[in-house]
Amino acid sequence: MKRILFCLLLVAACLNCSAQSIEKRYSSTITNQGTIHFFRPKKLGKVDNMDSFSFDMTYLAGRDSLTLNCSIALTSEAMVNTLAMKSERMTVEGHQLHMLFRDVTKKGYVLRVSSVFAYKDIKALFAKTTPLVFQVTLSNGQTCTATYKDSQWKQESEQVTRIFNSFIY
Repeated sequence: MKRILFCLLLVAACLNCSAQSIEKRYSSTITNQGTIHFFRPKKLGKVDNMDSFSFDMTYLAGRDSLTLNCSIALTSEAMVNTLAMKSERMTVEGHQLHMLFRDVTKKGYVLRVSSVFAYKDIKALFAKTTPLVFQVTLSNGQTCTATYKDSQWKQESEQVTRIFNSFIY
């Protein structure tokens, strides 16, 4: 009897261990306008021409677009001209680009930018097998990129796709 109980507990523990927790990455809340889905900030490990890059996303259920906010740390003084996301042969440029703030730091500047993307495009990008690349064009003509480490992408892609699929009710 003890062995059977132990085996059942072991199987239950293994099933729980294989599921990916989304609590650290996602939350939602109900408002007068509908359900707001919030993807918590994610710092990307591979950056080029910038010191750091992190982003978060907000989606209001039933809309055809979502808002992407990103924080970019730079050593040079510049403003963001464009923000795009790409994977494989698909490139999507954000619209309604808005500078939220620009802070001066010891090492340079931190820019916080907001942009709107089509929901279906972002969903398609996260479903790709090739890691998503964020491309930022600055006012000084410099292009900066940020992407996932290869080891991070598969889990992130699966987790975000799983969250997007839960919006279909």
